[in-house]
Amino acid sequence: MEKKDLKVNGDGLSKKQRRALKVQEKLKVQNNAVNTKENSPNCQVEKKQESKKSKTAERTEVKPSTQLTEKELRKLEWEKKLAAQKGEDGEKNKGLTKAELRAQRREQQEAQRHAKAATKPEQKPQQEPVELKKPLAANKTPPKKIEKKKHPEMRRLQIVSHLYAEAPLNNTIVNYKNVHPAFVRLGVQYSTKKILGSNARCRALLIAVKCLINDLQTPPKQEFCRYLEQILQSGVDYLQSCRAFAVSMSNALRHFKLKLQEATTLDDSDKKETLLNNINTYISEEIDKAGEAINAHRQKKQFEVIVVDGRPFLEGRQMLQRLAHIGIHCSYVQINAISYVMGLATKVLLGAHALLTNGFVMSRIGTSQVALVAQAYNKPVLVCCETYKFSERGQTDSFVYNELGDGDMLTSVDTLEETSPLIQTRNDSNLQILNLLYDVTPPDLITAVVTELAILPCTSAPVVLRIKPTDLLNFKI
Repeated sequence: MEKKDLKVNGDGLSKKQRRALKVQEKLKVQNNAVNTKENSPNCQVEKKQESKKSKTAERTEVKPSTQLTEKELRKLEWEKKLAAQKGEDGEKNKGLTKAELRAQRREQQEAQRHAKAATKPEQKPQQEPVELKKPLAANKTPPKKIEKKKHPEMRRLQIVSHLYAEAPLNNTIVNYKNVHPAFVRLGVQYSTKKILGSNARCRALLIAVKCLINDLQTPPKQEFCRYLEQILQSGVDYLQSCRAFAVSMSNALRHFKLKLQEATTLDDSDKKETLLNNINTYISEEIDKAGEAINAHRQKKQFEVIVVDGRPFLEGRQMLQRLAHIGIHCSYVQINAISYVMGLATKVLLGAHALLTNGFVMSRIGTSQVALVAQAYNKPVLVCCETYKFSERGQTDSFVYNELGDGDMLTSVDTLEETSPLIQTRNDSNLQILNLLYDVTPPDLITAVVTELAILPCTSAPVVLRIKPTDLLNFKI
């Protein structure tokens, strides 16, 4: 005790008394700070707000239920329910993990959805309106129902599905707007295969364009060349709907459009004559003179011809008739006998639909087969092709771009008097008939190409295309 009561320093106070004084000083400082806060204006504002809230709460508590509106009553009931649910959920959810809480919420949501679906009234099916049948008169008979004949859909082969036409000519309107009658007649001849061959089709197209130019009457306030181009485009669209254009036809139209642009600078009186002269020049130089230059009979050379023909068009008959008419000794066989007559030949001459820029020759179906047999027999193969049939398109197979014919033409044989046994296969669901009109022959099977310019290799097609003036302007036809 004596040690604790020892006096330290000269103030005469012990340690215990000194600690008590420090505590008293701290309390005084805290009391002074609280008094300053209460006297501040912010504290007075907070006190006023708290007093207002307490008054409004007392009013709401004191306010009887009869004075509350329905909306307020519903709100109070909903708040009480939420508070009760929160209290219950809080007690239940004690000790549950977050995953368990999520699963519980999902179950509650699903239960609420099922409850809503059950409360919805079931929709009754709408009753169809009953048509009242009028009583028939005694003398009148009920009208007969006209049954529409269902045409069987054409079976399509998947590998060439892009080559099938969308609608045949029989289902389209023949009398198109702004289509000249010459184009309408020509379209029917194309679709029915009355005109066959690249040269014949190109010549017929240019003759139809000549008829259009002669009969065209320009409306007032319109320029002749522009109006002619519009009418020509409508006729071209109609012809393409009848049958796809040949390469020779596309090149001829490209040449005509180039000349049509050049004629815009001339007077209206001279435009028709200039365009007609250009068409006549193109027919004489590109078709007639080119054929004469290729023709070897005009050079008084003696030779014999074996005409190899194939179905379904049998175009070799017309060639046989023309050759026999000018005094050439001919023989006629089908393509299935090509291996029997190939040993008798000294060279093979083939026609061409087009010479592609990669050196492949596009011609009538069966041409590549003849060239393949000729290579097996070591016979030279010459392709007769005018330069206006050269194309900038490249192709290595017969499926990317080709033309499909009617499959029923392969099941009928017009050379027999009796009906063909293949007709029964038309209704066979397991058989899909494919009638490709053209095939592609690779340049390895071709010795040379005979043109009006010279005898050229197949690989010289790009060079000739650069020289030809008809391909200076790229028109999309």
